[in-house]
Amino acid sequence: MQKTIILLFVCAAMLSHAFGERRVSGVISRETRWKAEDGPYIVEGDLTVARVANLVIAPGTRIIIAGAGRDDLAMPAIRVLGSLNCVGRRNNPIVFTPDSVRLAGYSWRGIFLDGADSRYTEISFSEISGAAAAITVKNTNPLLRNNAIENSNIGIHCLGGGKPKIYNNLISDCFTAGIKVEGSNPIIANNIIAFNSNAGLWGDNKSKIDFNHNCVFGNNDRNFLDCDPNLGKLTRAVKNRDSTDAYGNIVADPVFEDTPAEARAIEIDIMLRTDSTKVRDNRILSMPKLDFRKPVLKEQTLLGSGNRRLSKYSPCINAGAPGGAFKNVDGTRNTMGPKGGQDFFSN
Repeated sequence: MQKTIILLFVCAAMLSHAFGERRVSGVISRETRWKAEDGPYIVEGDLTVARVANLVIAPGTRIIIAGAGRDDLAMPAIRVLGSLNCVGRRNNPIVFTPDSVRLAGYSWRGIFLDGADSRYTEISFSEISGAAAAITVKNTNPLLRNNAIENSNIGIHCLGGGKPKIYNNLISDCFTAGIKVEGSNPIIANNIIAFNSNAGLWGDNKSKIDFNHNCVFGNNDRNFLDCDPNLGKLTRAVKNRDSTDAYGNIVADPVFEDTPAEARAIEIDIMLRTDSTKVRDNRILSMPKLDFRKPVLKEQTLLGSGNRRLSKYSPCINAGAPGGAFKNVDGTRNTMGPKGGQDFFSN
C-alpha cells in the first residue's frame, strides 16, 4: 500500500512537470529564472526573494496566485528583499492573476518591494490584477513602467521613503486608489489613472510627489485626494488638444476603444469618410470627387483588458512628457499609458 501511494505521488509530480506547471512558495535564496515554457507558476503561499537573491521573470510567463477562500492574513504575497527583474514585452506581457475572482474581496496581497535593490529591480510590460495592493514600494527606487494594473484594492502603494519611477502605466478599476503615497517621493509620469472606485491619486499632504503628464479621469470619489491643490486645475490651453494643469496633466476621458466616448468622437469627426457599405443610394457612389472608405481594422495591443485599449481619438496620444527618454518607438512624443514609450528604457 505504501509503495502504491509513493508511486502515485511520483507520477503526479511527473505529470505536473510534463505539463509545465510549477508550484512555488517559501524563500528564493539564489539567482532564479522563471520562463514561460516552464509555467504557469502557481504561488501557493508567501514567496520571499531573499536579500542576496535575484528573481528574473521572462516575457510571456504566467503567474497564478492560489489564494481563493483565504482570509486576508493568509493571502499569499510576493515579497522582494533582493531584486526582481520582471520585464515582459509589449506584445508578450508577464501576467499575475488570481486563480479565481473573489466577490467583494481580493485573492492575494500583491508584490511587495521591501527595500529591494533598485539597480536591478524593474516591473514592466506586465498585467497585475486581483490584489490588495498590486505593487507596494517601500524604501526603494524601482522602475515601474508600461504595466496594466486593474481590479485591485490599490494599484501602486508608495510608502516609507524611496523615489520610485512610475511611467506609462494603466491603472484602472481599483477600489481605494489608483496610486496611494505615504512618506514617499515618487516620480509619476505618462500614466492613465482612470475609472477607479474612489481616488485616482491619494497623497498625504507632505510627500514630494512629482506628478506630470498623466491622464486622470473618472475616479468616482475624486481624482486627487490630499495632494497639491494645483493638480488637475486646468490652466494651460493647448492648441487642438485638451487643456492641461500646470504640470501637463489632463483631466479628460482617455477614450478607450468600443466605448461611448469613442462612439461620440466618431459622430463628430467631420474628417471621417463615409463607409461605402452604409450608403443606401448606389447613385451617390458614382458621383465624382466623393471619397469613400472601407472599414479599417483597429490596431491591437495585448496590454490591458479588452475594453481598456486607446482609441485613435484619445487625448492621451502624443500627450506624455516630451523628453527624449520617453519618446515612442517611432520617435514621436510619448503616448500616455502602456502603449507609449520605448521597448527598453534608459534614463
